[in-house]
Amino acid sequence: MAIYYEMKIICEKVGLTPKTLRVWMEEGLISPRREGRRYLFDEEDLKRLLLIRRLRDDLGVNLAGIDIILQLLDRVQELEKEIERLKGALGEGCPPRLIS
Repeated sequence: MAIYYEMKIICEKVGLTPKTLRVWMEEGLISPRREGRRYLFDEEDLKRLLLIRRLRDDLGVNLAGIDIILQLLDRVQELEKEIERLKGALGEGCPPRLIS
């Protein structure tokens, strides 16, 4: 069962103001679940927010740069899933060097 955090709690965990979090949401950097007027953040959202904050604060990346980085990371994850799916589809009939 997934654990969800409300905005106030997630802001405390990440070290953000609600205003900053709202800007990031408006920019499309994070898309939490919504129930009525409340936003709920899961563990993946928490990891993503910590990454965004690190990119901004520690590495000095602006929001446009962060958006590009996140898109690339999302694409890498999609490709990794596709590779795993293809490995499974190939099964045992493929030489090991082609599926490793």
